[in-house]
Amino acid sequence: MKTFSYLLNLIIFLCLLGNVFAQDNEKITEFPDARDLKKVGQAGYTFLKIGVDGRSTAIGEAAVTLEGDAATLFFNPAGITSVEGHSVFVGHTTWIADITKSAAAWAGNFGTWGQFGVSAVYMDYNTIEGTEIDPFHPMGYRDTGNIGIEEYAIGLTYGQRFTNKFGVAATVKYCRQDFVVVESEKIAMDVGTVYDIGWHGMKVAMSIQHFSTDVKYVEETFQLPMTFHIGTSIDLFDLLGVASTTHKMDVLIEGNNPIDYSERFHFGAEYWYQSMVALRAGYKLNYDEQGLTLGAGIRLSHFDLHYSYSSMGSYLGSANRFSANYNF
Repeated sequence: MKTFSYLLNLIIFLCLLGNVFAQDNEKITEFPDARDLKKVGQAGYTFLKIGVDGRSTAIGEAAVTLEGDAATLFFNPAGITSVEGHSVFVGHTTWIADITKSAAAWAGNFGTWGQFGVSAVYMDYNTIEGTEIDPFHPMGYRDTGNIGIEEYAIGLTYGQRFTNKFGVAATVKYCRQDFVVVESEKIAMDVGTVYDIGWHGMKVAMSIQHFSTDVKYVEETFQLPMTFHIGTSIDLFDLLGVASTTHKMDVLIEGNNPIDYSERFHFGAEYWYQSMVALRAGYKLNYDEQGLTLGAGIRLSHFDLHYSYSSMGSYLGSANRFSANYNF
């Protein structure tokens, strides 16, 4: 009964938070014709939305139910509540236009004290040539030399496993942008829960990412890309009554309600052979460019290596992720 009470209270809390930004979204759609809009351009710090983990991005980012390593800090902090010892994660993303994103995280289990985690991401925009309007120059502008742009976030996480099936965690993170002339910074929060139903490996999970107050940039204000995630996963072979210690396949489904777009759906599948080699695929629905995702992984003792490919459409090409986990 205590577990049920914890779960019910957290569901109510997450739904209330989701309702808060749903009401904010309704302000954008006060006019009838606005219902067809995608709400794009309503948030800043959008680098926070880009996935960094080769495993989760390979399954279409239908990842809210994943557990057991430090990589979960980047999509549902409650995932670290099933870490048994310590977990270290590093990831690197090659994004469009020669942009890269790097990430690192650590999570540890301290028994009755709970689980703790630290995470960091850094966005690298490579070399950008600066220009300035100059009405006296033949081109109408002049070069000002190369400029540097910085975007990063650092988070601290605490989680608690109330039973062997139910975990809750929250992350407080410091986010910063430096656009040469103007800088901005903000404190944000992620909250998540995961629950193992105990039926054919089925799990349900929810999280809210990037929850914060508005950010003021020069004279304008904007919000962080707050997103509500809810999803489920199930062991397909177990569901079909196929008993096997060699093969395992999970099917995952996730629905997202972002503040800067209409609702989205993510679908994924992950197949493991002898808990050593993994093949993954996914699809992201209601995206202008993104869609198909593919990937693979290999497990060597306590060390996992992951790779993912994400289609970004005919104009943008693709994104590639490489990541590693070490659990000890």
